[in-house]
Amino acid sequence: MKKIQFSLMIVGLITVIFIVAMLDHENFYNRYHQHQQVDTKINTAINFSKIKTHLPVINIKTNGQQIPGSPVKNKKYKYQLSEKGETEIRTSFSLYQGEDAPLTLSAMLHYRGNSSRLFDKKSFAIQFIDEDYQEKDVSLLNMESDNNWSLHGPYLDRSLIRNYLAMNISGEIMPYAPDTRYVELFVDSNYEGLYLLMERVSKGEGRVPISTPEKNSKQTDYIVKIDRPDKMDFTLNDFLLDTYKVYPSGVELSYPTDKQYTYERQQFINQDFSYIAHSIYQIPFAQKKTSYEELLDVQAFYDYFIINELFRNVDAGRYSTYFYRSLRGRLTPVVWDFNNSLNNYQVVAFDETGFSLTHSIFYEQLLKDDSFVDGLIERYHYLRQTKLETGRLFQYIDETIDFLNDAIVRNNNRWNSVYDLSQYDTNNYLQPIKRNPTNHQDAVEQVKDYIEKRGEWLDCNIDILYQYSHPSRHSHESIK
Repeated sequence: MKKIQFSLMIVGLITVIFIVAMLDHENFYNRYHQHQQVDTKINTAINFSKIKTHLPVINIKTNGQQIPGSPVKNKKYKYQLSEKGETEIRTSFSLYQGEDAPLTLSAMLHYRGNSSRLFDKKSFAIQFIDEDYQEKDVSLLNMESDNNWSLHGPYLDRSLIRNYLAMNISGEIMPYAPDTRYVELFVDSNYEGLYLLMERVSKGEGRVPISTPEKNSKQTDYIVKIDRPDKMDFTLNDFLLDTYKVYPSGVELSYPTDKQYTYERQQFINQDFSYIAHSIYQIPFAQKKTSYEELLDVQAFYDYFIINELFRNVDAGRYSTYFYRSLRGRLTPVVWDFNNSLNNYQVVAFDETGFSLTHSIFYEQLLKDDSFVDGLIERYHYLRQTKLETGRLFQYIDETIDFLNDAIVRNNNRWNSVYDLSQYDTNNYLQPIKRNPTNHQDAVEQVKDYIEKRGEWLDCNIDILYQYSHPSRHSHESIK
């Protein structure tokens, strides 16, 4: 009898393990983690510098041209042009990886970012082209092929790890998060430090999973972006704008543009996105025919909220906020830019308490629905026990720092003023001055300390979200 009971216990245990494994497989995505998969014993073969590194190396040759994109003093959203009056310049881009011969390409280049354009260490936008200046899709470091890329220079983030950590963890959880790789950058053979080569939020196989519109069709899959209106080229005049739900931001059409753009397609997107937004803003009083579950990838909305709240990414939902939809699919959010997260917002400190997205677009309304809040809280607890468990995040940080090793030293030698508070200015440092770490180890400890305290606060207070769905908070509202 005891043998039978023991056998049944073993079978039960195996069954539980199998179910947990299946749940894990069903809920998470495969993600390439550079620090776990690159052989650190193989040095990158370069012939223009004496540094020895296991990281990929990029050398951009400008041929003496001025790189456009620096801010024009006292003129908001006005940027310097090249000597020829161009917004971008043609350059030679060479990528060195391991012992292989370099991959050399032509690329259009300019500085990118918003406040980060004021930093001494710049970030770059890259578009690959052929000899006729036509877009050229390229796969870099096993990332998906495309012509548009970002070279993010972590600078205000003295830990150098925020975007790498958050993007890769998001990529395990969400249907798509831009892929990232650390590189060391040279411009005209001058060392510029540690950078992140990043995919842009763009359509493509392995990127945002939407299709090219059929020829002559007015209907199309699309990507839209919530951001500052003054920066936009294809502004939508949609429901969110009309009702000031997105104020002071606006909604921009991010795809289709250029060759795939037509006015009719923009009008279709304007109508479709407005319909979804209007439907969401009717809940919890929406007509029974149309449920928000039919319009949104609900789990992706859970995960976007959770990852941005845990990392206290206060720009999420206001700026650099992306959504995509295929004609046969649901509206889905995409994460982008965690440089200001984890109390790294330049002009204001955000402690570990409180929520940031409860009053942002869509969430201010979705949180009024009991079932949405139930699902969000259940998903939060599941992620905090798995991919977002504090010890796991700490281990990920430690492994990444060990992987970067001497590259951190080289970067900080290149930008040695960042820890010297006697050099303090409001463009290159956090405000007030006391928020700035004075060495890299302290910067990493600040990240860890914030993650731990933020996680503890959310663990104890996530149920506060039920207050947002209580009728007393919105019983005075009516459908318009």
